[in-house]
Amino acid sequence: MTKASLHPRENERLAYLESFHIDAKRVKVLDQLTEFACKLTDVPKCLIAIVGKDEVWFKSQKGLQLDNPSRELSWCAHTIASDHNFFYVEDVHETSSFNNATFLKENSTIRFFAGVQLKDKQNLPLGTVCVLDDRPHRLSSEQKKSLKMIADLIMQQLKLNKTNIELKKKSKLLEENNEMLKNFARVVSHDMKMPLASMILTTDLLSEKYNESLDLHGKRYLHSIKETAFSMSDYIDNILNHYESDQLAIEDKEEFDMYSIIEKVEEMVGLRDDIQLIFPEENMILNSNSTAFEQILLNLIGNSIKYNTQDTIIIKITAKKTTKYYKFSITDNGIGIPKDKQKDIFKLFTTLNQTDRTGKKGNGIGLSTVKILVGKLGGTIKCKSKINSGTTFTFTVKK
Repeated sequence: MTKASLHPRENERLAYLESFHIDAKRVKVLDQLTEFACKLTDVPKCLIAIVGKDEVWFKSQKGLQLDNPSRELSWCAHTIASDHNFFYVEDVHETSSFNNATFLKENSTIRFFAGVQLKDKQNLPLGTVCVLDDRPHRLSSEQKKSLKMIADLIMQQLKLNKTNIELKKKSKLLEENNEMLKNFARVVSHDMKMPLASMILTTDLLSEKYNESLDLHGKRYLHSIKETAFSMSDYIDNILNHYESDQLAIEDKEEFDMYSIIEKVEEMVGLRDDIQLIFPEENMILNSNSTAFEQILLNLIGNSIKYNTQDTIIIKITAKKTTKYYKFSITDNGIGIPKDKQKDIFKLFTTLNQTDRTGKKGNGIGLSTVKILVGKLGGTIKCKSKINSGTTFTFTVKK
């Protein structure tokens, strides 16, 4: 058999082929397409081949059991080197240039061959889909169209595999980067907490030792330093909570009653006479992750207290069950959230440039943490709010 010529853009073709991460192994999902090709063309044998630099890889075979041949004596190599997408020989015995073909010697009864290039808009063929017969054969125009359609389907499958491989690589890279970021956050947070604690302690010592020597401005400066250190410490704690929320073993479920969790949160935010916390009408028993649920309530109730200018802060919690979910709402009488900002509040580090009850600005971490936890519990969360009329956060937890 005459040696196959190289494709006119062979270097580009090989580089493009390499981007598909194709190896020599057989792909079972392609067996359905070789089966389909045989039925549509009424030909008993079919193969899907990828033409590499030195050899041809048969990814699927129907009616054949061929080893991967060298490229230079392969019909598939002739097919991809052709100026035409379709390579067609009705009777190989009447075509002298194919008398020495390797697989013709191994399968001496083969008389008919038709191959279609596997390529996309890049116009760089990766291989072929071929149908073969033990007798001379002629394909109708419809059968030729069908074989070209099969080639398109194979190319789509190859591109899908390529996309999946690239997505897995990107996903792995993102996981590695995310883990690096988490480790960085832990290290930096640990290294920052100690100096901040020292700052707080030092300001207390200075205030006590030099109280009579300091004027009003000096006392205010020390107080400002202490408040800034506390604020930074709180910010660091929120960052750690955010990253640890992603590591929380949500699958660890237990039975707990809702009242006990709310009472625990109530103690954590601080019991005050100006806070009216309304419990659900019934003490619902949940089967979920109590740590995650507690963290969600702590963030939402804490925000309802901080962003509220009313003389009496009213926070109402409701709970009910559906067939698949627990559903909860936290409603307050706070300052509200602008409508155009309500979709963004769950993004990390997104703030509304609003100050809380003590004059401090938020850090944009708490609600992002809440969304992660709700998602890990198999639910969703949404916000409904009106400026100066309060806010309602509604979230679900999968049973």
